[in-house]
Amino acid sequence: MRLKPVVSVVGVAALAACQGGSDIEELKKGQKDILAKLDGLDKAVQQVKAAAPAAARPQMPDPNKVYNIPVADSFVRGPKTAKVTIVEFSDFQ
Repeated sequence: MRLKPVVSVVGVAALAACQGGSDIEELKKGQKDILAKLDGLDKAVQQVKAAAPAAARPQMPDPNKVYNIPVADSFVRGPKTAKVTIVEFSDFQ
């Protein structure tokens, strides 16, 4: 008695599972479209990279350069004729 409903449920489930053939083809087509678009984007990125020249790195200032800063009437601690002067600068804007 219980075997007949179980067999009919299994049969209906098997028939429902067999209907997915066209769905799989649609998924494969969608994947191919996505891969084609990705290839196009990859080619576009490569073209942009090839077209843009490598940006020149700005040169850093020479750390050994000696700057001449006149002290004029500025506040000075020590003799004004010293060989080395340490200058402090602040900008409060």
